[in-house]
Amino acid sequence: MGSGTKATGNAVAIQGYCPVCVIEMKKWVKGDSQFAVQQDGKTYLFPSEERKQMFLKNPMKYTPALGGDCVVALVEMNKRVPGALQHVAMPNDRLYLFANAKAKEMFNGNSDKYVNADLALGGKCSVCRVEMKQDVNGAPQFTSVYQGMRYQFPGLEQQQMFNRNPAKYAVGK
Repeated sequence: MGSGTKATGNAVAIQGYCPVCVIEMKKWVKGDSQFAVQQDGKTYLFPSEERKQMFLKNPMKYTPALGGDCVVALVEMNKRVPGALQHVAMPNDRLYLFANAKAKEMFNGNSDKYVNADLALGGKCSVCRVEMKQDVNGAPQFTSVYQGMRYQFPGLEQQQMFNRNPAKYAVGK
């Protein structure tokens, strides 16, 4: 899913462009495989060690929404459809890729409907649901990404449980 070619067994995210450069400088700069990071099944490339370290300090800030898939397609059709670099938006410095111009237009017309399409369970803790059968709100500072979806937890303990076995706690999207 998402855009890119294969490298080291993982898809190259955003066709090899540096997500840090896109967010921080609003420029599409190609990355180099010597500065690569594996994140959620994708390989992100950076033009320098400095940009790579910026990503590693805060991958949530630089990882495209829904792993680069189109949030409009997920909301409207309940389908994961790869986004395209020709159709992007960056509200609040978060990168969104869309399948086509119409999807981008729909997003721009009602972004509130789509900005959290990748937030699993509306921000409720999936570990709490499975282990305690309770709906507990998660917190943004305890967020993990699995298969392009953001999962939030009330604390570090639940986040670590999720990270040890994400397939056990993931929702079916």
